[in-house]
Amino acid sequence: MTDLPLFDQREFPPDIRAVLARLTQMPANERTAAALKAAAPLLEFAAYELARSEQAKQVARLILMAADMERTAASLAQQA
Repeated sequence: MTDLPLFDQREFPPDIRAVLARLTQMPANERTAAALKAAAPLLEFAAYELARSEQAKQVARLILMAADMERTAASLAQQA
């Protein structure tokens, strides 16, 4: 089931589609950890971009989510 995206990849820029394609080609037991590891820095980037506004509560929430993604990715990678 390597080609089972639950979303329409056409809505993403080519670079993101390439990352998704690479993830779907990975062994199933490595995909989740790799996806979380790739997503965490993007979420952190979004948080810091949001920090330019006055929404500090949302920024903190996004940073905590990114940190949780990184911990989960590391834990899953150890189990693989």
